[in-house]
Amino acid sequence: MATSFETDKALIIDGKELPAGKYALFTIPGKNEWTVIFNRDWQQHLADKYDQKKDVLRVQVKPEELKQHQERLKYEILGKNSSEGDILIAWDKVGLTVPVRSNS
Repeated sequence: MATSFETDKALIIDGKELPAGKYALFTIPGKNEWTVIFNRDWQQHLADKYDQKKDVLRVQVKPEELKQHQERLKYEILGKNSSEGDILIAWDKVGLTVPVRSNS
C-alpha cells in the first residue's frame, strides 16, 4: 500500500492548507527540488493507480545531504511546540524536511 499520512486537524504546509484527513504520501525526486504530494486516495497500492487529479496538496522541498547513511526509508514527525513541527523523510544520503503548523 502507499504510505499514508493522517491528521485530525487542518495543517498549513508551505502556506497552503491541508484539511484534516487521511492521505497517500508521495514524493517526486529532483536534483535541486523534490515534490511532496498529499493525495486523497490513501488506499491505493503504491503508485500503481496514482491519479494527479486526486492531489490535495503539492509542495516543493529542497533535499539535504545526510551525514549518515539511512538504509531504510524513514518517516518521522517532530514537534517543535504545540502548533509547529516537521515531517522528516530520509533515505540513503538524502533528507527532506517539510515544515508544518496547525491551522488553529
